[in-house]
Amino acid sequence: MRLPRGRVGGPTGRRVDEGLSLVELAVTMMIMGIVVATTATLVIGAQRTNSQTIARLDQVESARTAVERMSRTLRASVMPSQLLQSCAGCTEDAFIRGGNFDVQFYSNINNPGNTVGPSRVSYEMIATAPGVGNLVQTIQIPSSRIPTGYQYCNPAVDTTPKCLSEVKKITVARNLLTTTGFPMITYYDQGGVQLVPSAGVLTAAQLGSVLSIELRVTVQQQVSYRAQPTTYIQRIMLPNAQAVIRQGEEATP
Repeated sequence: MRLPRGRVGGPTGRRVDEGLSLVELAVTMMIMGIVVATTATLVIGAQRTNSQTIARLDQVESARTAVERMSRTLRASVMPSQLLQSCAGCTEDAFIRGGNFDVQFYSNINNPGNTVGPSRVSYEMIATAPGVGNLVQTIQIPSSRIPTGYQYCNPAVDTTPKCLSEVKKITVARNLLTTTGFPMITYYDQGGVQLVPSAGVLTAAQLGSVLSIELRVTVQQQVSYRAQPTTYIQRIMLPNAQAVIRQGEEATP
């Protein structure tokens, strides 16, 4: 069956308007459908690629920022006794705690002319979902300096404005993975030997031997079109080596 044709006219008897058959119309619609489907596929693919690229850039920036912030404070790690000319009671190591995903130490930052004292710095992974967490930085300045060392308030029990003002806590990075099979923080002694945490944390003897650290931060943004995880690795050689060796101990040549 064909659609109605136009009338015959003119001296040659040619049809003025021939119209389309159903077969021709069906072929035309099929071709248009293929074009629309192909265009939609390309647009969706471009959107997915763009989303993954943006997520990947965000992941790189987040991981880099976290590592650089940690690196800056870790490089300034110091034993409190190194900042005082005389302090018989100052026996603390530079590192207070060392775990696979957390660390606490004294750092000589924001301390012009030793007018403030060493800050007590910690980095801790706070879980937000299974295998995922946020990296939180806490910096606490000393409340006072007495002949036996620096004193720090305990914000868990001391909620006075003075104590709370001495503690600054911020989230450094979000969506860090903890199921990569690697620790976020790896510790090494003066001989370059890895210090393996016992039950997840370094022993007291190991804390006094930390002279270099490797940071491995893996980030994966939680978005619709997720990019592959981004890992940023940096090895930090602590420049103030003598400051993190226990009093009376020397680095191995």
